[in-house]
Amino acid sequence: MKHLSIILIFVVTGVMANAQIKYNQVGQLGEFKSDWVLVELDNKLGFIDENGEEIVKPIYKKIGQFGELKSDWALVNQDNKLGFINDKGEEVIKPTYDKIGQFGEFKSDWALIELDNKLGFINDKGEEVIKPTYDKIGQFGEVKSDWALVQLGNKLGFINDKGEEVIKPKYDKIGQFGEVKSEWASVKLNDKVGFINDKGKEMIKSNQKP
Repeated sequence: MKHLSIILIFVVTGVMANAQIKYNQVGQLGEFKSDWVLVELDNKLGFIDENGEEIVKPIYKKIGQFGELKSDWALVNQDNKLGFINDKGEEVIKPTYDKIGQFGEFKSDWALIELDNKLGFINDKGEEVIKPTYDKIGQFGEVKSDWALVQLGNKLGFINDKGEEVIKPKYDKIGQFGEVKSEWASVKLNDKVGFINDKGKEMIKSNQKP
């Protein structure tokens, strides 16, 4: 066992020495992933494996820990835009966004994204399920179980948990479903009040005084 430990140290030391020739700095084996080493070249970060093979080219300004936002992904920053790499070294989401939230904060397989002060969602397959369009997005279920309230400018509407805009943001206020009738919610537009139903249809137009 002692001889095996000495051989292992020798191999790892050899990899580190070879890596130092190419890179400005080399991190510790296993700091991010058990068989990967963080490397820096010209102030850019990437990864090599325990054999010294380059797994992720050093092109990123910052690399987060795997699992911080999603179990097998790490957040990367390139030119002040955020994306993800996975634990195979693949760029699963191109660095595009200004901010990316935690998966599961709004929906189990979605994460909130922000680009140019507009909000949307990506899913855990790396797909943009809702383009960054809205100024605010509420939690699913606050007003209706599978819908989330969205705001664009000063106008309100809804998206559903399939990524569809079920009610275009056009109302000044939207009430809770069931306050007046179980499947209806009150809406206000230009000081007039009406109702929408839980299919997104306008049942009574906003043409009555509140």
